[in-house]
Amino acid sequence: MPTLSYTHETMPKSSEEFQRQLAEAMAASNPIDDLLELAADLRCFEEKYAMASEEFYRRFKAGQMGDDFDFFGWSSCFRMYTKTRRSIESALMRAAVWPHEEISVTASVPVAESVAV
Repeated sequence: MPTLSYTHETMPKSSEEFQRQLAEAMAASNPIDDLLELAADLRCFEEKYAMASEEFYRRFKAGQMGDDFDFFGWSSCFRMYTKTRRSIESALMRAAVWPHEEISVTASVPVAESVAV
């Protein structure tokens, strides 16, 4: 997933500069790499809590998991994984139906979750 890291010296001078840098990072990202990274993150949660992500998410949405901070991260990761996977699947299906048209898969990472400062 695109990550922007800054030091005090390299901090963008304006919001426009930041938005440009973020757009460049998003354009250079690969959704397959994003999906693999998210899958690895989900595996860590699943091993830590001995529960499949699908089961966790169902119970979390039903209010059965409590408000542990880790659970909000797991929930967010699962939603991003699901959205990214669906985006890739959709692009592959469109490519199979319309093989001569250019198909792009957009990154599904929300801005707030894609920036490491």
